[in-house]
Amino acid sequence: MASLQLVAPPVQRPMSITAPEFLPKLTEFNDLTRAVRDAGLQITAMSFLDNTITISLESVEQLVRRFAHEVRGQRHRTRGRFTRNAVTIRGIDVVWFSLVKEQDA
Repeated sequence: MASLQLVAPPVQRPMSITAPEFLPKLTEFNDLTRAVRDAGLQITAMSFLDNTITISLESVEQLVRRFAHEVRGQRHRTRGRFTRNAVTIRGIDVVWFSLVKEQDA
């Protein structure tokens, strides 16, 4: 008889500033942040620990024009009235939120 064993995912510990991968990751994050700002996108939040840069919905069109050739992944998740959209650029998630469109009855 088959059995199902539920195992919690491994806990990812925060990276230490003395870790050898810290400085390269911080450099990549800062470089993309500068490039996003230079492209005229409005950054609403940043989280180095979560590896995300959040931009305003109004900046998405400019994001596509400037960074479309660098997009490596695209994801969407709807929760409540909002959809969290994310693309991976240079190994960092760029995120924006949009309202869920209502369907006509």
